[in-house]
Amino acid sequence: MEIVLSKQFYWNILVLSFPVILQQLLRVSVDTLDSIMLGHIDQLQMSAVSQAQQIFFIFYTVCCGIGAGGCVLVAQYWGKRDQDTIKTLGAIGIKSAVVFGVIFAVIVMIWPDKLLRIYSSDPELIRIGASYLRIAALMYPVCAVSTVMFAWCRGIEEMSVSFTTNAISYPINVVLDYCLIFGKFGMPELGIQGAALGAVIARVVELLILSRFVFKKDKKISMKLSDLKRKDKQLTKDFWMVSAPIIGHELIWSTGTTAGSSITGQMGTTIVSGYNVANVFYQLVSSLMNGVLHACSVVMGKTIGAGSDKERIQKEAYSMIMIGLVGGSLVGIVTLLFGSPFVSLYALSPEAAVYARSFMLIFAAIWPFSGVEMTGMVAVLRAGGDGKMGLICDIFSMWLLTIPAAAICAFWLGASPYLVVAIIKLNIAIEAIVSVLRIYSEKWIRNLTH
Repeated sequence: MEIVLSKQFYWNILVLSFPVILQQLLRVSVDTLDSIMLGHIDQLQMSAVSQAQQIFFIFYTVCCGIGAGGCVLVAQYWGKRDQDTIKTLGAIGIKSAVVFGVIFAVIVMIWPDKLLRIYSSDPELIRIGASYLRIAALMYPVCAVSTVMFAWCRGIEEMSVSFTTNAISYPINVVLDYCLIFGKFGMPELGIQGAALGAVIARVVELLILSRFVFKKDKKISMKLSDLKRKDKQLTKDFWMVSAPIIGHELIWSTGTTAGSSITGQMGTTIVSGYNVANVFYQLVSSLMNGVLHACSVVMGKTIGAGSDKERIQKEAYSMIMIGLVGGSLVGIVTLLFGSPFVSLYALSPEAAVYARSFMLIFAAIWPFSGVEMTGMVAVLRAGGDGKMGLICDIFSMWLLTIPAAAICAFWLGASPYLVVAIIKLNIAIEAIVSVLRIYSEKWIRNLTH
């Protein structure tokens, strides 16, 4: 298994990763600050918004699936410098995002309490969480379009726009949340509903800034609003051929992940609070590897689209696996060093704090596998047009193995919450191993521009 020795290769990934890492950190920091602020009101509101965000998590990952499918194609066509096709792919992705965002928003607005019952049995938590969702659902169509446009920008190596846009929208989000949650500077004191309203306003600002860049400032592709009328049956077919398994993978993975939250959610409010705080930190440090993931995906897609030979492609793939292993191990160390101080930021009961710190030890142990899974299964295989492998692996590793096993341990055997959470996270190790074996087989490489 030879790897790339050129320093320029790794420097290119680092440069592409950096703005996405900053964007991801900004995004997760807002959720973190929201949970901390609401936690200072009461633990129930903090848990309610965390459980309500499970709904958004599923929605967001499907949007990412639509965006990722488009990004795979855009990156490969960018390797060929086919600007006209890239414009058409942008139009297909944006229109798809609008339709999905509106449908999902309507469902959430009509049945927020029914959706929350999946994640909690506490009537008061459901009532509070539903009030958050009814407002937050307004941002879903806006967020869907932004997510797809960000992915389009990544495909043409315009990574800095993500950070620039979010460097404006997320501070606005934090300030609005603070004012609306606590009723500062003459604004009404809305608590959890204030957090929802602040998010909606910030997402609208985000889309306006991003649209100005894509349709006015960008000179690489020079896309215009009139380009949204573009249609192409073959490209639409290609878009959904690539996107469908990725969307399926994201949907299976996100529902499986939230199923884990649902299992812990039925084990008691104290366990929920501890798990949610640990999960917030997990998402926070995930920003580091998410940036690397997106950079690896763009580099690999561009390499394949440019018509590089199989030996070069395999070397880059093995190098990305190594990057994932090293990066994941470093993130695990960060979790061990800073997880406990992070818990101290929250106004948790002593028992909930113990759970949070213990869950973080489990997360730290799984991070080396998670790094490999992210760069291997998600970045490399998807960029090579092999999105089906992630879908198949998640169906077996999550829904046929770890989720049923965790549910049996939690509800029938009365096992320790720590064992339950460890089982939930076991699928990551399985996927990491499968991704390495699949890349080694060399059967995953497909040039989608032919």
